[in-house]
Amino acid sequence: MKYLCLDIGDKRIGVACGDTEVRIATPVTVLPRGSLAQDARALAHLVRAYEATHLIVGLPRNMDGTQGEQAEAVQAYARTLAQAVGLPLTFWDERLSTVEATRRVQGTGARGKKSRRHLDAIAAAVILQDFLDSQPDSGEGDSGTETVGQ
Repeated sequence: MKYLCLDIGDKRIGVACGDTEVRIATPVTVLPRGSLAQDARALAHLVRAYEATHLIVGLPRNMDGTQGEQAEAVQAYARTLAQAVGLPLTFWDERLSTVEATRRVQGTGARGKKSRRHLDAIAAAVILQDFLDSQPDSGEGDSGTETVGQ
C-alpha cells in the first residue's frame, strides 16, 4: 500500500510519502494553503505522481489526548480532500511531530528560512513513519477509513 501523509496547517500542508513494502517515510513537499479547490488539485497531482492508495493525516490532539477546534477543522478539511481525490483516509496522532521534525533539522546543522520551509514536510514524514512503524509486518497497512491512531 502506498501512502501520502498530510500535516495540515493553517498556512501550509506538509506532505510525505511511504509504503508498506519499504516502510520508510520520506518528506515530499510543502504546499501553500490555497482554496479547497486549489489544494485538492495539488493533492490529486501528488496522488498520481506517487501512486498513493491511502491518505494519512496528522490529527492535532491536545497533550491530554483530547481534540480541540483545530483537530475538528483538520478532520473536516481532510475528509473533503480525501473525497476529492477518492482515497481512504486515516487520521494519526501528530502530537510532538513538529518538535521531532525541528530536532531532526537542527541535528543536521541546517539553519535559516530554507530549513524552516521544509519543516512541515519533515513533520509529515515523522507522522507517517510513526504510522508505518505501528503496522504489522504483513506488508499491509490499515485499509479502513476514518481510523484514528494512538
